Amino acid sequence: MFEAELGGNPFARFAVARLPEAGGGSGIVAYVCFWIVFEELRLMNLAVDPAWRRRGLATALVRHALREGAKQGTVRATLEVRASNAAARSLYEKLGFRETARRASYYTNPVEDAVLMETPVGG
Repeated sequence: MFEAELGGNPFARFAVARLPEAGGGSGIVAYVCFWIVFEELRLMNLAVDPAWRRRGLATALVRHALREGAKQGTVRATLEVRASNAAARSLYEKLGFRETARRASYYTNPVEDAVLMETPVGG
């Protein structure tokens, strides 16, 4: 699925947080994947290496996605998150997202509800 997003989805956008590595490479420590489809920005995936959490990377990446959406004329951003993911839900709420609905038993391993969240973009 990740490869399809990178290479075959014209709506998909990515932003990464990298740190320089010895030898001239760069290590990705966080990324966000989002879609811009007409007036909607959809946050698809956000991940931060556990060693780099709680340093503002996720906040910066989501804000970047929201700014990109605003530039493209989106009016709202949406996402879904596991009901038990308190850290992610707190982050999204801090950024202005509010719960709009739930999808019962949406996730597997373990079975869990999805919380749908939304925020206005631009303004």
